[in-house]
Amino acid sequence: MNQFRFAIPLLVAVALAGCATDGPATSGASVRAAMASQVISPQPPAQRQPAVADGVAAVAVYKNFVESYTSPRPQVEDSAFRK
Repeated sequence: MNQFRFAIPLLVAVALAGCATDGPATSGASVRAAMASQVISPQPPAQRQPAVADGVAAVAVYKNFVESYTSPRPQVEDSAFRK
């Protein structure tokens, strides 16, 4: 029983040493900084470019889209796991 009298406080001290921190507590400053970096600014940007395509490009995209359904390309049997 004498040996446990010294072992128990030693085990408690070792267990509490694992909870110690190396630096000062920041009280969640890093979490608040991460949340603030994800907030969208309510003010619009000074110069915003409209997302429009010229007519020639839009017609070409549409024709390619329609053609992909009328005459689809054959699928190539090319796999990383060959049989």
